[in-house]
Amino acid sequence: MSVEISSTPLIQQGRSRFATALAWLVILGLSGRIAYTNARAGESPTVQRLMNDERARMFGMLAVQTMSLQSDSATASALVRQRVSMLIDQLEEDAHTAEDRIRIAILTGEALGVDAGLQKLSSISQTAANDDARQDIQSIQTIYTAGADALSVPARVGLIQRHGYLGRLALAYGVPPNKEPRKTLQSEAFWFAVRLTVVGISLMIVMAVSVAAFVLACVWLVRGRLKTAYTASTSYGGAFLEGFALYLVLFVALGIALRYFGPGSLQWNWLALAILPVVWIWTTLRGATSKERRQAFGWTRGEGFLREVGAGLGGYLAGLVVIAIGCLVTLLLVRVTGARASSPIVQELGGGPWRLAGLYAMACIFAPFMEETMFRGILFHHLRQRWSWLVTAVIVSVIFAMLHPQGWVAVPALSAIAMVLAALREWRGSLIAPMAAHACNNFLVLTLALLFLR
Repeated sequence: MSVEISSTPLIQQGRSRFATALAWLVILGLSGRIAYTNARAGESPTVQRLMNDERARMFGMLAVQTMSLQSDSATASALVRQRVSMLIDQLEEDAHTAEDRIRIAILTGEALGVDAGLQKLSSISQTAANDDARQDIQSIQTIYTAGADALSVPARVGLIQRHGYLGRLALAYGVPPNKEPRKTLQSEAFWFAVRLTVVGISLMIVMAVSVAAFVLACVWLVRGRLKTAYTASTSYGGAFLEGFALYLVLFVALGIALRYFGPGSLQWNWLALAILPVVWIWTTLRGATSKERRQAFGWTRGEGFLREVGAGLGGYLAGLVVIAIGCLVTLLLVRVTGARASSPIVQELGGGPWRLAGLYAMACIFAPFMEETMFRGILFHHLRQRWSWLVTAVIVSVIFAMLHPQGWVAVPALSAIAMVLAALREWRGSLIAPMAAHACNNFLVLTLALLFLR
């Protein structure tokens, strides 16, 4: 009596392992390449200049508002000058170009006197300055010695175009506070300070509530009152990992095509939604059942749409503690390394109402739906079949952070956000809650950017 052993399962298993290995090679290779490209893009002169412009504008308005608080008291005036000097020192720490130092000279002249401002201007290396910078240096020296009226119209326009708020501040030198253009400058500075104060107080209140919610969630988890709805599949196929790799390939290909052939607008990213049916069909062809696909993609109702949205928002509130820790690590890296986080969305903030509506739709609809489906959806589902939630969440979160355009220095902050979203996926099973939390996070970030960077 002989027993025949079929080699077909072994062949299929070998093919599956090869496909899984190839998928990981694609994912890690593209993730590394994208992370490197994003880091280089963040270091580009255009992006750095844009970020420096916004930072100088905000520091300038803070300095103007601080100086408006001066009183007849010598002690109070000395305190104001000390705080303005601290703002100037912070700008000097990150000053790399002649334009940066010209702005510092403007603030110095405004806050510490003409002689101090002229000294800053004279210390700027003429060899490092371009023609525009040399013209601006000469213009500001003229303002401090002969007045703004002595400048030609092109010189005035150049100052404003290249230095924005600080250029206007230089042209307002010597103008009384109750007359234009200083009156408008101080009004802008005042309302900027009001916005900053309101947002700061609101954030402190929200963080206090977040700490309480986080502690309550931890207590409930320990006592067993928080039950996880996600169930890891017993299937160990690599269809969903292959689907994620396919998504990355197609998304990168679309990005390259849009960069070279399409208009320079983020709204063209909506075309990436066409990738989802391709991934769905691929996982179908690889043998995943309809039930397995819905579970992997996270496209289930959970306990009802509204209840899941509420759980997502509540979970996000509790998770702000984790997000705050990630943001603090990112800020520490910025201080230590001098690197800057940047985002292409900053360049889109200057449009009209329709453009802003498109930005909100992109940030609060497209990104949560697309990214949650791919990251906390099929990639999380594949990894969760094999490993614990913590290991799975860390891997998914790091890959998620690396693929974002904010640069390597923002990886801790982005990973912290992704960890909260992964916790919501584990808790609720459905992706409605993570999508709601993701949309809430992007809404808040975009709104803060509009309040302070526009």
